[in-house]
Amino acid sequence: MENALERLFELTGQIAKEGVSLVPRVVPADAPFVQYQHYPKGDCIAPGNQSRWFYHAHKPEEREEGEHGHFHLFLPLEMFKGVKSLYNPPKKLPNGKPTQGVVHFGALSFGLDGMPMSWFTTNYWVTYEYFMPADAIAARLRNFDMTGARGDPLVNDWLTAAVHSFHDPIIEMLNARDVELAAQKEELGHAVFEDKSVEIMSRIPFDL
Repeated sequence: MENALERLFELTGQIAKEGVSLVPRVVPADAPFVQYQHYPKGDCIAPGNQSRWFYHAHKPEEREEGEHGHFHLFLPLEMFKGVKSLYNPPKKLPNGKPTQGVVHFGALSFGLDGMPMSWFTTNYWVTYEYFMPADAIAARLRNFDMTGARGDPLVNDWLTAAVHSFHDPIIEMLNARDVELAAQKEELGHAVFEDKSVEIMSRIPFDL
């Protein structure tokens, strides 16, 4: 973690020196920013172990106060062989596209000032993922690595270093997610995964 934190500070310093934060490196300056659209199109996928992220934003009234948008972060389903998921997506998404073999472990929101704000977890219906238990994700979280993915290397390296630096807090956040899920299931049963009123399951500040 110490090496990851050093790397995160190093990359953050480079970003400050260049004067361009992560979001403008992801969202094209020469095109309108479209709510809910994935940036980059088709997501950013590491060629090595298929770690993945995309950036997007909701309608202003659905955002965290002061938020511009957030990165959704995933591990590939391939890493979870033999693990029983808590919930599986259908073969096709509601929009008709094939379901991706991904496991969402968290999202990272960014403010209007271009600075990271908070990590958070979401319910299944937000990302239509293979919803895995916290302990299974914890055993694999260090494998998140965006090295060599397309786009700005600084973005990919920074996100990798951020996840590794916040490894333990992210696991605590995932455990809190599963505690909240268990509480909601007592009332809603298995329908909780599709319940649109249950969206953000846990949140922690991006506090170095």
